[in-house]
Amino acid sequence: MKRKYLFTVFLTLCFGLTSIGQVFITELADPNDNAAARYVEIYNGGTSAVDLTGWTLRRYTNGNSEPQTTGEDLSPIGSLAPGAIAIIAANGTAFEAAFGMVADISAGTGGPADSNGDDQIYITDASDTIVDFFGVPGEDGSGTDHEFEDGRAERKASVTQGTATWDVNEWNIDNDAGAGDGALNVDGGFDPGVWIGAETAGVEDESFVTLNMYPNPASDVLNISAQNTINTVEIFNVLGQKVITIQVEDTSAEINVSNLNTGIYLIKYAIHNSTSTKKFVRE
Repeated sequence: MKRKYLFTVFLTLCFGLTSIGQVFITELADPNDNAAARYVEIYNGGTSAVDLTGWTLRRYTNGNSEPQTTGEDLSPIGSLAPGAIAIIAANGTAFEAAFGMVADISAGTGGPADSNGDDQIYITDASDTIVDFFGVPGEDGSGTDHEFEDGRAERKASVTQGTATWDVNEWNIDNDAGAGDGALNVDGGFDPGVWIGAETAGVEDESFVTLNMYPNPASDVLNISAQNTINTVEIFNVLGQKVITIQVEDTSAEINVSNLNTGIYLIKYAIHNSTSTKKFVRE
């Protein structure tokens, strides 16, 4: 009996570590100009698919010491593939109108995706184990390092797995109190479906690579320059679809983006055996 018990504990620990190592939150959004467009973004950073049947997204509201009695069931997402992103929106209709893409789940008003930036948000797996956590239970986020009111909390690119306890060093925070870039609006402030740490082999060095858009983001020309040879440039839309690919083999490139619709894009470029990414807003 003791041997069977130890084996059960071993399996539980293995599956718990697998869950923690793979699926985690990459963005919490509370747009300054559109509260109805709030959302939570999750990402599978592992090498195998994760079945989200029985998983939940949950919330501690404000400074409450107990979580909401029910969480949002993530089962409708199904199996989340390696490198895939899923969006849980507070209001699916408002989210689609704001960002031009369909959320995986519309969780409803007052749910875990409808945070005004001072709540604690977390994910539990099918065994009700916490696999990733944002915030401090029992502490209202207002005025703390985990407040994202009228802004967002974005996971840093260096993060590779979830954590059951809050770690401020894993997040970039923007809020109306002045943290980061301050309050953020829907247009240009958010990038649902795109995460800076996804499939990025290399750390961007601003002194090494520059990305300039001229004369403004509405321009038909995107200019990239670097100190070393640029090998390839790829541009992806918010759905993760590649819309432009070019081979460069030079230290600068001019890219015609006139065929792109207005919206947020991720531009990925290979330079000197490393890959970097930036957001590109087409207005």
